[in-house]
Amino acid sequence: MAGLDALSNVALRPWPAPEKEALSKEDIFAQVGQLTSERKQYLREITEKSLLEDIAAGRDGIVESVEEDKKEEVLSQAEMVEKLGKARHDVYSKLEWASFAAGNALNLVSLILSRDLSKHPNRKESENLYTPMFQQMKVPRGSLGLVKEALAEQPDPSKIRPDDPKKGQLEYIQRRKALVMKGSRIEALDWATDTLLKAATDLESNIRKETRYWSEMLSISDKGWPVQRTWKGIKNAPYAVKFGPPEASNQFRSRGLAPLRMDDDGSIILDPALFLKPKTLRVRISEDDNIMGASQATIHGALDELAIEKSIQLARASLFEEELFYEMSIESRQLLSYGVELRDTVIHVPVPGEHSVPRKILIDCIAQDDSSLVTSDASQSPLAQSIAEGLRILLAHEHRMRLFRRTRLPPPMTQHKRQQPTPPLLRTLLAMLSHMNAVNSLHVYLGTIVSTLRSAGLEVALQATREMEWEKLTETIKKADTTKDFTATDQLLATFIRPFEGKATLSLSSSVGSPPENVIIGTRTYIGPPHFGTEHKLTLPPSLIKLLNLEHDPQRQLKLTSTEEVKTYLDWILSLDISQTLLFQEYHGRSAIKSSEPCIWVVSRGSKKGFIKEDYVEIAIENATMKVTARAQGQLATGVAVESFTWNGTSGRPSLKDKVRSWLG
Repeated sequence: MAGLDALSNVALRPWPAPEKEALSKEDIFAQVGQLTSERKQYLREITEKSLLEDIAAGRDGIVESVEEDKKEEVLSQAEMVEKLGKARHDVYSKLEWASFAAGNALNLVSLILSRDLSKHPNRKESENLYTPMFQQMKVPRGSLGLVKEALAEQPDPSKIRPDDPKKGQLEYIQRRKALVMKGSRIEALDWATDTLLKAATDLESNIRKETRYWSEMLSISDKGWPVQRTWKGIKNAPYAVKFGPPEASNQFRSRGLAPLRMDDDGSIILDPALFLKPKTLRVRISEDDNIMGASQATIHGALDELAIEKSIQLARASLFEEELFYEMSIESRQLLSYGVELRDTVIHVPVPGEHSVPRKILIDCIAQDDSSLVTSDASQSPLAQSIAEGLRILLAHEHRMRLFRRTRLPPPMTQHKRQQPTPPLLRTLLAMLSHMNAVNSLHVYLGTIVSTLRSAGLEVALQATREMEWEKLTETIKKADTTKDFTATDQLLATFIRPFEGKATLSLSSSVGSPPENVIIGTRTYIGPPHFGTEHKLTLPPSLIKLLNLEHDPQRQLKLTSTEEVKTYLDWILSLDISQTLLFQEYHGRSAIKSSEPCIWVVSRGSKKGFIKEDYVEIAIENATMKVTARAQGQLATGVAVESFTWNGTSGRPSLKDKVRSWLG
């Protein structure tokens, strides 16, 4: 019994499961939930008593619950459609109510925000924020506002009157509201005042900026600069000034437009690209590699230091100078045969003529503030400045000629693209230098030979013109007034592009007292077809044509290519005219011509009876000096066999006729 009593207090527990089979809290909760759902009752209702009753009745809770579920399923199958319809109606009702509430909230928020969105640039897009039904109601936008108010503070119990707490509380709340409203109004007035003052300041600043901008814009327009609207996308630059020449080359035409930007103070500033270093054309005169003079810049100063008109003018001048040097660089390739070279961005142009040292013209394009513009020796600076100005005038004339050709009727259309010739800039410079060198050298020679012949008692006349068109400038300008196609300036400049033609007329000493016979020397210079360079044409009088046996020559003109050839030929024909025409007429009946050289034979009776002697007289002109030589078989009247005399232009010398007469008797 003692053993049974000991076992009466023993508690029976399940054997501890191994760690692998032990259930976690989550597994225990899952089994409890499964048991509850199977028996359709809570776990706390499952007791030992209820289980014993189920066992005694022979029922199985799990099987009965499953059978009841199947019965309910069979019973609900008939009413399934009705239940689904009710459920769908309930869902749609809830969705419609939710959509209506959300739409109202969206309309309310959008209507409150419409006060600020009315000033937005995309205010038309803000209409999409409302629901379609609200859009049809056409409620005024911005009619609803939102004001944020502070919550009323609770009154301080110490400030409430003890005799009437309720009235004291109301008075305190009213005083606090009045104070808050007053403070709010003061704050709103301060904000409005600051806003108005700021707006007034901005308006005054904008008016000042706009006034200065448009005054400078009007000044630019009054100066003749064309102003046009710019393309979209350029900030603070609604207008642009066109400063480039309209007839410039294609490489420079597009660079002649600059936007006029507004600075912070309202002044106009040009495009930043124009603030590069402005360029200028520099012309230098070099003698034996020593610079003897240089041209000066067109406009002095930097872009940021000049007024807007001067800045535009400087930008135009810089672009013009660059185009001028570009055109001459291309033209220099066509003048290699004349010694023109382009080396290290410098154009070398040799100066024709006889100089003691080699002389060249150096042309380049440099920055305007380059210190090399100042030279120590400025003896040839006027010549360099004249050449630079002449080149600029020629390019400006070419621009006007392009405009003239563009406004004329176009030539017939062809399949071949017409090449735009380069403007004759260096060609005109070379032609002028060559022509002036040729005519000056020839005129100096003619003046010297005339002085020599006059010192020998021979009457000659000289008329010389360096350029025929230059002698008729007054008539050209007068005719230009009645010409509609070209202005007087253009017609004047056209004379420098055409071939240069000079003329010199020298009368023969043998034609005194009769209609004069002249030797006409025409000098023509042109760097282009049909000939390149200087050409001289000599037109001889009939007497010389007869002496030279040129009666059958249809042209009766002699073409020479150099001045030295002209000098040599003139020396010879003048000597021939004096000897075989002048002296032949002087000793008519006694003289004879036996050679084509400038000499004659004069026959005279000798000292002995029946003896006839023959004297030889020769005329030689060389280097503007005339020499006469007489030879006899025996002796001359002076008692010698040979006599000679020279005239070099010195006054007070005996005449040629007297000297020959003294020799021949």
